Amino acid sequence: MSLLSDAGASEVVPDPPQARPSPSASRRREKPQLSCNLCRRRKLRCDRQQPCSTCSSRGLACTYADNYATALSLPKPAAMHDRIVQLERLVMSLMPRPGLSSMSGPSPDPGPTPDLGPGLSPVPGANPVPHAMTTPAETAPSAMEVTTPMEVGSECGSMRMSASELRYVSGDHWTAILDGIADLKDHFDQEERFRLAQDDHDTVPGDATSGLLGPRSTPTLLLYGCRLPSSRAEILAALPPKSAVDRYISRYFNRLDLVHSIIHGPSFLREYEAFWTNITSVPVVWVGLLFSMISLALLASDASDTAHGDPEHRSAQIDLYREKTVQCLVIGEYTKSGPYVLETVIHYVYIELILRGDADKDIWFLFALEVNLAMRMGYHRDPSHFPGISPLQSEIRRRLWATVLQGDILISAQMGMPRMISDSKWDTAEPRNLSDTDFDENTAELPPPRPETELTPVLGIIARRRMFVALGAISDVTSAAQPCGYSEVMRVDGILQQAATAIPPPLKPKPLAISVTDTPEVIMARLFITHLFHKGQIMLHRRFLYLDSPSPDEDIFAYSRTACLDASIGALQIQHILDEETGPGGQLYTMRWRVSSIMNHTFLTATMVLCSMLHRGRTLQREDEILRALRRTRTIWMRASSGSREAKKAAETVSIVLARAGEGRGSPEHQYGNTAQNDEQGGGAMSLHQGTQGTMTADYVSTDGSHPGRAGIHGQDMLRQDSTSLGSTAFDPDRFVMPSLLGTFTPPDAQGQTINFNYSPGLDGMGISLDEWIQTNNRFTAP
Repeated sequence: MSLLSDAGASEVVPDPPQARPSPSASRRREKPQLSCNLCRRRKLRCDRQQPCSTCSSRGLACTYADNYATALSLPKPAAMHDRIVQLERLVMSLMPRPGLSSMSGPSPDPGPTPDLGPGLSPVPGANPVPHAMTTPAETAPSAMEVTTPMEVGSECGSMRMSASELRYVSGDHWTAILDGIADLKDHFDQEERFRLAQDDHDTVPGDATSGLLGPRSTPTLLLYGCRLPSSRAEILAALPPKSAVDRYISRYFNRLDLVHSIIHGPSFLREYEAFWTNITSVPVVWVGLLFSMISLALLASDASDTAHGDPEHRSAQIDLYREKTVQCLVIGEYTKSGPYVLETVIHYVYIELILRGDADKDIWFLFALEVNLAMRMGYHRDPSHFPGISPLQSEIRRRLWATVLQGDILISAQMGMPRMISDSKWDTAEPRNLSDTDFDENTAELPPPRPETELTPVLGIIARRRMFVALGAISDVTSAAQPCGYSEVMRVDGILQQAATAIPPPLKPKPLAISVTDTPEVIMARLFITHLFHKGQIMLHRRFLYLDSPSPDEDIFAYSRTACLDASIGALQIQHILDEETGPGGQLYTMRWRVSSIMNHTFLTATMVLCSMLHRGRTLQREDEILRALRRTRTIWMRASSGSREAKKAAETVSIVLARAGEGRGSPEHQYGNTAQNDEQGGGAMSLHQGTQGTMTADYVSTDGSHPGRAGIHGQDMLRQDSTSLGSTAFDPDRFVMPSLLGTFTPPDAQGQTINFNYSPGLDGMGISLDEWIQTNNRFTAP
């Protein structure tokens, strides 16, 4: 990241980084040797001929030293660091302190309050502070404090420029947070330059360790083109037998909760049967929709679920059906936005998203196409404005638009870009909680919605839509080019809290231990919604972590600091749950394909926030908690590093930050402390209860009364029955590693690929007995 972008990106004036002691660089210049070796050794005048006159007159061999051209090399890290530190101090001295700056004008008009759906009302006043988010020990700002004329400067983001690429990300993107750790700039900037020099068109491989797909570098066919078929018959010839397609369609409707609700099941089955009766009776785009459904069913399956049981054969199938999907869209002239086009494009974008282990700009461009198609077809306007649309199509259109809204927030945030859809441009109502059997083509009027206590396939869309409306308001605040007041931040925080309160009861967070009778789809839906809440808290409050309070008597931003820290730790707790339960024998093994780069983006952001806090020493007296979270997430990123460049960078970052956090400390016990002792002395218990306003709250009861945590949704207590301190009894591989023995790591299934971390964690006590450890690490073993 350039220095100018870094200076403009931060509204926080951090403490000047400590310069690392380094020996002064030598100023001596190596001059080339022009005289021959004999003349130089005897200090004689040399005419520099070959041979020279001196050597010729004496009958001696005349030799010259080889002068190799000094290759251009990258600056030494120490010298680079010193220059960065010097320039940063200069920039900081020229920047006005945000807390002391005068008002730059009133807060921008927030505009109309978005529709949050039934049960959600606009937040009254300019400074709502939800009751569930306050505790006696640490309260949100009062009314007078919220309206304090404190302007939060907008974050300009990060700009990277090279000979082959110009890339921008917003200030709340995880890479921008990583760039904020000044000591790591040279390390990763140097790696990035080497990568770009090695291969300007390098694509990120897929996740080779997930068991879903091997490494992939396939192009995005709808963007870059593919071979067109000679006829429609060639496309139809690629279809599997009907018996196989039947199994794929069944798997699609039973496993893919994210997309199958945009297809009206009974209507599709009637079209499906008509297709097999006469394969020319449906438009070619409908055939593309069928191919996309088969592809998604394969992606959500084991290789053992297929006829051949071979992962390579399954990958070849996915490539074939993905290509046929694109061919059908092209032949059907998808830009004319005819029937089945938007459904097929949504499926295709989701296929490309699952196939990639990391964020990919192509997905963002594809999604822009999806948004434009949806708006061209009028999905952004509620069907009630158009009497010609049937009740069946009206309800399906509302579901489709909710899905488009979801992708806008997730993919734009992943790319570090502002969202594409603004609230003032759409008025499509929330879909009703109806089962597909409640209405069909002959329905003259939609029935009233079922109660939200009744779980239907569309209930997940309703819950996610409410969260995404709130996340959209957060995105508008964090990506605004003009500063906004802290009162506006708290107003949007209130919208997020209301969205969390309005989650339907079947999808509210619930401990895994009492979810054994629930389907994996329902459990994953709960985790995904909880992860969205943490994502919003981090996006909204991260910028206040290091911002000085304008009040000398009280820390006005204490609420934001604690909320961001709680959300970061909660997000990594969800990552840990998914890492455990998506393994063989876990409750979510069949849903492991859902842990895509979209969710990993939130985990990456949370990881970088904790790394930044630990690096700056701003841990809010919760350093042990942060260390435990980072050590555990580091292990997860290390395992994923063989198939993800982002995971590799995260693992390296955490390793470096943890290693530096241990410098200058005493014994390993002082460095990390005994886990059991920490739990006894500084730990506490998590209590789950229903708030007075209906919000599920988690109150952290510390034995010493320090750092009480709270959140509308909290991963640390909602996801575990033994809701104790983070990582108190979890297996941590670092505890078995003696100092200086964790220098290298070989990822699973990638022999010969070694990552050097040079991290010395110290010896940590386990805090559990051998029997407990055996039971913990063999709980997936069949009896």
